[in-house]
Amino acid sequence: MDKDALVVEIGRLIAGDTKVAAQPWDKYALVAWYGDGMSTLNGFRYVGDEPGQPATPGAFELEDRIDELRAATQVDGKEPWRACVVRLDKASGKATVEFAYEDGDSWRVTPQTASEIARRARP
Repeated sequence: MDKDALVVEIGRLIAGDTKVAAQPWDKYALVAWYGDGMSTLNGFRYVGDEPGQPATPGAFELEDRIDELRAATQVDGKEPWRACVVRLDKASGKATVEFAYEDGDSWRVTPQTASEIARRARP
């Protein structure tokens, strides 16, 4: 799959995920972070002007698609991105993607950083 098709597929997997669909949302952000030998996915749902709430998808194939997107967007001779934020807008059906090559750790979700990252990731 090319990168555009992967973004569409990632959006479809998120929107159709039972954990995500269990609560209402208008907008959604998925933060993928890659560190030394590990990676994490953290999702946030947004309703109106309320702060983002944790809503990480449970779809196993989502991790595979994110890995494929990372490979498909790698620039020859450079390291792959360290973080990716996929933003969805339910009303418009649009998906946008932001990649962090240099400052990937600024997107690492921990209990201490979750609310601040949810604020920054908001679509």
